[in-house]
Amino acid sequence: MTGSDLDPHYRRWNQDDIVDRFAGKGAADFFDSETRLLKPIAPAIQSVIDIGCASGRFVELLATLGATPRYTGLDLSITSVDRARALYPSHEFHCVNALTFEPATTADLINATGVMQHEPRFDALLDRMISWSRRHVLFDIKLAAMSDHLADIERAYIASDPPMYFVVLSADRFLREIAERRDIRRAEIFGYETPRNANAVLPPEIGPLVSAGVLLETGTPPAGGPEIISSLPPFLSNNSE
Repeated sequence: MTGSDLDPHYRRWNQDDIVDRFAGKGAADFFDSETRLLKPIAPAIQSVIDIGCASGRFVELLATLGATPRYTGLDLSITSVDRARALYPSHEFHCVNALTFEPATTADLINATGVMQHEPRFDALLDRMISWSRRHVLFDIKLAAMSDHLADIERAYIASDPPMYFVVLSADRFLREIAERRDIRRAEIFGYETPRNANAVLPPEIGPLVSAGVLLETGTPPAGGPEIISSLPPFLSNNSE
């Protein structure tokens, strides 16, 4: 897959400055929410599918947490995938869009950190991730106090060439959607207010943003629905009735 094969909003991931930025990422550079949510489960993880793997550095974060799983990385950039293969020859990497990929088998952990806020079909991607998972799904999102999700590149985007989607989810709606799922047992959500990306263009009515890590345990929920443990800033509670 080359940059010219991609939909315009994906092509930024093939540009040299982006590829180089993630090539040097180390274990200390991952989000606090990733480390916090991974720590309790890492030792039991034996297999991972990592969406948006870049040069595969998630392997190093897992190692610091006591996990040495079988690892499959997916990325849109062939340059990143080639680098990952050179760095971690014992693992498996594919240059592919996760929305069209069919894994050979399920995995203990499906990770898509850094992906959802730029993917307009985030809901379809989440469905696929849950279906691939034997145990857990990990991802991060941007949340705001608003009545509905915003995934419109004409209204919210990263000002680059080409522009990228900047997806912001309604906190209230997202929590409702998680509570209604019948393919997860448990959800843990940890978020904190985050500065806006200097290149982000958003509608003026959107207030403070929260970066939230989400860890799902897959499976049939109890009768009352999935257990949800949520630690989010109180300003996200938006009575949009």
